Amino acid sequence: MTSILVPHSPASASVVRHRFVDELRAHGLPGLVVDDAALVLSELVGNAIRHGAPLHTGGIRVGWTVGPEVIRIEVADGGRGPLRHEANVPLAAGGSADAERGRGLAIVALLTVSWGSAFDSTSAVVWADVAVRSTVELRVAQADEERQEA
Repeated sequence: MTSILVPHSPASASVVRHRFVDELRAHGLPGLVVDDAALVLSELVGNAIRHGAPLHTGGIRVGWTVGPEVIRIEVADGGRGPLRHEANVPLAAGGSADAERGRGLAIVALLTVSWGSAFDSTSAVVWADVAVRSTVELRVAQADEERQEA
């Protein structure tokens, strides 16, 4: 697992994203997968910076693993978040479709095969699994399998 500790600062999102994208490209992953994974990472890091607190050691810890099926992304901060994670759709909460905030976890839910959060008395960790094949590729593969079975 690649893991880096970055300052609890908005500038950290860009630093982490560039390193993450460089590593995913080095693995030869498709551009759509890299783009989706980078967006998920950016949302999780942004949430940790906006809504979390620094770890007791300072900063936030961002880690990822590129596996054969998924890219696992983990972001840890020193905040004590809610007891469960939710992807809030702005309109469901009476918000506006044009709102600039409030869509982050809905985006994470849309672009991942699974995601979640864990909290203890000193930290919060949010994780997400992005498929290493794009949604389009997965649908084509599924359609091919269905044709072969028929």
